[in-house]
Amino acid sequence: MDSGGIVVLENCRFNVGESTNDPTLSKQYAALADIFVMDAFGTAHRKQASTYGVAQYCKQVCAGILFSNELEALNKALLKPNLPMVAIVGGSKVSSKLNILDALSDRVDQLILGGGIANTFLKAQGFNIGKSLYEKDFVPSAKKIIQKLESRGASLPIITDVVCGKKFDENEIAVVKHIDEVESDDMIFDLGIVSMDAVAEKIQTAKTILWNGPIGVFEFKQFSKGTELLAQAVANSSAFSLAGGGDTIAAIESFKMEKNISYVSTAGGAFLEFVEGKTLPAIEILEKRAKR
Repeated sequence: MDSGGIVVLENCRFNVGESTNDPTLSKQYAALADIFVMDAFGTAHRKQASTYGVAQYCKQVCAGILFSNELEALNKALLKPNLPMVAIVGGSKVSSKLNILDALSDRVDQLILGGGIANTFLKAQGFNIGKSLYEKDFVPSAKKIIQKLESRGASLPIITDVVCGKKFDENEIAVVKHIDEVESDDMIFDLGIVSMDAVAEKIQTAKTILWNGPIGVFEFKQFSKGTELLAQAVANSSAFSLAGGGDTIAAIESFKMEKNISYVSTAGGAFLEFVEGKTLPAIEILEKRAKR
């Protein structure tokens, strides 16, 4: 290399031994440099050769600026939050975020849910949700989380109105209904204005906000109002707000609210695993090397 030059390696995910954190490959990576700077927080949850193994064998290692900023924001929101704390979790499946919901139910003052996750909790609360997307097998788990929140004096927002359609289609007509008026062939795709006003009130009382996942099917304009109102409420809040996850970032950007969120994480899986309370391999190895 010439002085001041830069070499960019192509995607190393396909290298033999990368995903298994092979020592031989890790040492080959480490031999390329004197200092390894880990700045890909989005891959911090992977114990692989280019994210973990190289840090074992390189002469010197450190976290990059982005990595440090991500960690600082997550620690501020989760380890040392100003209270009250509000967590917003959306998504299609409770099963993919059950551990996160369980972990958050131990620390938040208000848990706001969206998407199929919200439908599963509505079902657990005894509401008719028609043909809405939900996970029957996780209704008992949802009930336990509700009970845990209530035992701590925390809560879910009271849902009064929802936006329904008969089928999942970008041209489907949106119909606002009271939660008690949902019919057997209805599908819930968003929360109504009254429900979102109640959510916004809770957000305005918060001092820490953690946001992962949209409220409704925001990709379809007629079912996007709930997520838009949520983004506005978070953006207008004086609380420290941390948002992460691909769909969340897409929603924030679509409503042009990114400049009003305290910190928007670049990570998806790593963000969720940190929220869940797991030790991320990349953080683990950097801490080990720092103690040498």
